[in-house]
Amino acid sequence: MHRLFSTRKRAGTMKHLSIKLQLTLSAIALGMALLLAQLVLQFQVLRSDIVHRIEKNEFRQLTEFAKNLDDRLEDSVAMLSSVGMNLPAEDMTDLRKLEKLLQREHALLNVYDDLYIFDLKGVLLVDWPVKTGRRSLDMSSRDYIQGVLRTHEPVISKPILGKATKQPIVVVAVPILDKNNHMIGIMGGVLNLYKPNLLGAIAAKKNGQDGYYFLVTKDRMRIAHPDPSLVFKVVPERSSNLPFENALQGFEGTQEGFNTRGLKALFTFKRMEITDWILGSVIPSSEAFSPIDDLYQRMLIVTALLMLVIIPLLWGFVAKLVSPLGQLAQAMHDKAMQMRDGKHATPIDEIGGKEIKTVVHAFNEFMVARLKAEKDLSIARDAAQAANESKSNFLANMSHEIRTPMNGILGMTELCLQTQMTEEQRSYLEMVSVSANSLLVVINDILDFSKIEARKLYLDPHEFSLHGLIRQATRTLSLRASEKELELVCDIAADVPDRVVGDPLRLQQVISNLLGNAIKFTAQGEIMLTVENMPSAPTSEGVWLVVRIKDTGIGISQDKQAMIFDVFTQADSSTARRYGGSGLGLAISRSLVEMMGGEIQVHSQMGKGSTFTFTTHLQQVNVAAVSSPQLQSELLGKTVLVVDDVASSRRVLANRLTSIGLHPVVCDGAAQTMHSPQLVQAKLALIDANMPDIDGYALVAQLRNLYSSQQLPIILVGALSEQISQEQLTQLDIQGFLIKPIDVAELITLCNRLLSHSTVPQRVGHTLSSEQELTHVSRPVLLVEDMPINQTLQSILLTRMGYEVTLANNGVEGLDAFMNAEFDFILMDIQMPEMGGIEATQRIRELEQARYLKRTPIIAVTANALVGDRELYFNSGMDGYVSKPLTLEALKTEIQTVLTHAKLKELAC
Repeated sequence: MHRLFSTRKRAGTMKHLSIKLQLTLSAIALGMALLLAQLVLQFQVLRSDIVHRIEKNEFRQLTEFAKNLDDRLEDSVAMLSSVGMNLPAEDMTDLRKLEKLLQREHALLNVYDDLYIFDLKGVLLVDWPVKTGRRSLDMSSRDYIQGVLRTHEPVISKPILGKATKQPIVVVAVPILDKNNHMIGIMGGVLNLYKPNLLGAIAAKKNGQDGYYFLVTKDRMRIAHPDPSLVFKVVPERSSNLPFENALQGFEGTQEGFNTRGLKALFTFKRMEITDWILGSVIPSSEAFSPIDDLYQRMLIVTALLMLVIIPLLWGFVAKLVSPLGQLAQAMHDKAMQMRDGKHATPIDEIGGKEIKTVVHAFNEFMVARLKAEKDLSIARDAAQAANESKSNFLANMSHEIRTPMNGILGMTELCLQTQMTEEQRSYLEMVSVSANSLLVVINDILDFSKIEARKLYLDPHEFSLHGLIRQATRTLSLRASEKELELVCDIAADVPDRVVGDPLRLQQVISNLLGNAIKFTAQGEIMLTVENMPSAPTSEGVWLVVRIKDTGIGISQDKQAMIFDVFTQADSSTARRYGGSGLGLAISRSLVEMMGGEIQVHSQMGKGSTFTFTTHLQQVNVAAVSSPQLQSELLGKTVLVVDDVASSRRVLANRLTSIGLHPVVCDGAAQTMHSPQLVQAKLALIDANMPDIDGYALVAQLRNLYSSQQLPIILVGALSEQISQEQLTQLDIQGFLIKPIDVAELITLCNRLLSHSTVPQRVGHTLSSEQELTHVSRPVLLVEDMPINQTLQSILLTRMGYEVTLANNGVEGLDAFMNAEFDFILMDIQMPEMGGIEATQRIRELEQARYLKRTPIIAVTANALVGDRELYFNSGMDGYVSKPLTLEALKTEIQTVLTHAKLKELAC
């Protein structure tokens, strides 16, 4: 891989060089490659020939040396054999004659250090020179005695270290024969191998300058060696000297290798014929191949000189070859500069050879085509810009024109449903409301898809409450879930932060779409929404969340799971007929999730349900957020009874109670509750209102027979549609009602009140409290709106919230009203005749600065749904933003948020 990368890198570097330099370098590289190839080939041939000659010469010299040693040993043996054969047989019994005989053999004594005569039993009869105690010794076990007795031939013993000389010696033994060639005794002689006429020259003999000779037996024992410390030392088995190991196996010749001391050398071996010893010669490789190294250096010098001569020649040749290319490149550059500056460019004159002329012709044709394409592109760009601007205006106008009447339809329908009417009238209006909301969903999908296609949909990141967003999304859909008797469970991990920065509108849109689909395609069972931190986040920056929506619905087949995220696509054509829908929801959700830095996927089995999972990347809040409510310290560890027939609801609620410091005891129904041994320890009970067999109300009645509200406060838990009034709570002696999915902050607040012995019934999580509503009574607000139906709708909503409404039909009237009165806040429409809401807001802010007036909060009310509008409104001086069609809950929430922020800013000043 590294080699491939290096090759690509060099290729990329060559692209940035001029053609002249590329050709020159290529020619030089080719010439160098050829010269180096010739150098390597010629060197290998010469080296092979020289090595062969060296090896042949080494083996020839060693063979001659070995033959010389064999001859000397053979002469020594022959001399001893001649005396043995001529020894009179009758003298074998006369030891004195035998001793005199040995004394007279001066020639033998010049060769041998000691002479012996043995009888056939191997007993020493006579020795010379005489050594006390040696005669009459039985030496029949010696190898040379056994050899002669066995073969009747001369025998040379194994080398041994002489006791007196401390040098290698051998004993030569020959048979003593009578006239009939019968062996009558054995004659022996001690031969000092280090005598000059034998092996003495081996240790001192040089092989070249640093080479040497050595002699070993077939038993791996060194007999002769220039290093005296190695004499009579055995070469280790399986040594690193491979040539030596091969010689022991019978090899004769020259091989290169390493000796036991790590010297790299040429080793030559020859086996001696008389003794079967191995004679070896060693010459260091550096010395043996020094002629080759000298030759190699000379060849390198010659090659370098040839390159120095070739390079200037190649440079000149290439320069002449590419000169027309340089002229053409300069001409093309000049024409390009003229075209860039908008000047008229004339064709280039033909120059150079045939290939260069072809390039000139092609460039001239390119110039003509380029000028024509630029002209066509300019026309097309102007048309595209005009079309894009028209499309953007169309989207903005359609958003306004569609949402404005929808606001009136939905708002007036909601107000009408809050009046007294017959059941038939209420049924008709509820169908109108459902149909209008369904139409609004389709319209929103189409507008969002159009914005995505036009690349006009952008995220609008700002600080918001994540827990509040999830609470709002789940409670909005809880009514639909309860209508189908489905359990909607929300599980937010304890470590998921509340205050984050992101686009809450788009995040809620994705969650609501997935939850809505889960409710739509689930006939029975439950829907579980889980929010947790991503276990292995791609980066440590910000907050990475995993949102999972799991249902027990119809499921999606494996082959359809990939296509459901495509536009206008549903898992089955019958799905649209049975369940409805435009087929845009999941496609829009996928685009929004990807814009938020995450991804979405689905896992599903037919008949077992589906799990949609998406990830999102949010930013942490830099400033210190408002602290969330905490459980009072004296309540920590208190036992709380949890009664719910749905296992997932029990588990989630128990986990939340544990996370805030309480001790939950869970029961799956009334029977288990009444028989629970921990019932007496409970300080609070959370009971599901809707349970089979014995529901929550019946269980409350049974518990009230045993415990008073002071002993066991009871909180009823149910869907939004199951919520009852405070009067009913008081009548049933129930101390509070929590709406599913339960919000942790609401749970803590209610626990603090009830466990601190405040038993006033509390309804939490749906509307503003009475205390909050009373603070708004008779407070003046300014409504700036040009549409009569919207004026009526918003006036009614504000009046019901306790505000006194002053009406202005456009920005001019709104500006006059502001100058003549003081208001708690202003609801400002955006698109109005004479003066729009943005211009009016800017004028109001200018007046406040000029007259040093207190800042009046301004909330934008508009049908524009294009993302980016929010920044425009805030930059113009507005403080809040609500989108048509309006709902009472959305308007209340935004007013409360804006007034709270305004109060905090006022206190900070």
